[in-house]
Amino acid sequence: MIYIGEINYLNVFPIYYYLKKEMKIHSELNFLKFIYGTPAFLNNSLKSGNIDISPSSSFYYILNYQSSLIFRDISISSKKIVKSIYLFSPKPIENFRENETIYITPETLTSLNLLKILLIEIYKFDINKFNFITLPSGDNLEFKSEFNKMDYKILLHIGNNALKFKKQIKTGYFTYDLADLWYKFTGFPFVFALFIIRKDSYYRKQSELKTLYKYLMKSKENAVKGFEEAALSILKNNDYNFISYEELIDYWTNCLSFDFGEEEINGFKLYYELLYKNKLISSVPAINFV
Repeated sequence: MIYIGEINYLNVFPIYYYLKKEMKIHSELNFLKFIYGTPAFLNNSLKSGNIDISPSSSFYYILNYQSSLIFRDISISSKKIVKSIYLFSPKPIENFRENETIYITPETLTSLNLLKILLIEIYKFDINKFNFITLPSGDNLEFKSEFNKMDYKILLHIGNNALKFKKQIKTGYFTYDLADLWYKFTGFPFVFALFIIRKDSYYRKQSELKTLYKYLMKSKENAVKGFEEAALSILKNNDYNFISYEELIDYWTNCLSFDFGEEEINGFKLYYELLYKNKLISSVPAINFV
């Protein structure tokens, strides 16, 4: 049995939609069991050994690269803008004070550390003087709130709820797409998640994981060719009435990349180099492909 994490976000849905279609056709994939949750929940599950593989956060990999492997040619990355990683603020970033308080959704580590890099490198802030407060979580480490309860607070939010919150903000509120800021600063896409495997799981379950990789790559190819089918499928669920068919197709087509090619790898390397430069991590990771 392979326990695989499944992020409950729209950004990874097309790949999993087609992977599950493959399971219905090919009995050799019957070893898969899906564990559903937020990035933070799946990070914890991967670290504890409750799952074998997950599209988990790139920052998790950076901290745990010695015990981790990654699949080639697949990631959850931005192209330029991403539209689901936002800093919401009642004032421009340029007007932040030295002792500013920034509230963070409990679902993220990667985006929090991306924000810290941007505040240092672009805006020249001393983030040691900032207060980063992680908000309380509900089930599976997910932040539960309505945006109108966050009035006059600076909030970093990600995923499906960030897509919702963007439509709820009041006039005069500032929204910053972190992938957009990153791209304008570096010229590279930003890698939010990698398909990360526990090393010990790989050596124990190598045959199954090689089979999974074959079908993940096929599912990625089918997803890129078949966004329309995936969109029609998920929009039947009333939980996704915050986004239209046209908006969803645009999100998958123009905002996201599921590749981990040269551009994404260079963007990922620059991310961890800047983390190291600014003492946000203690060592530079190796990229350990399967």
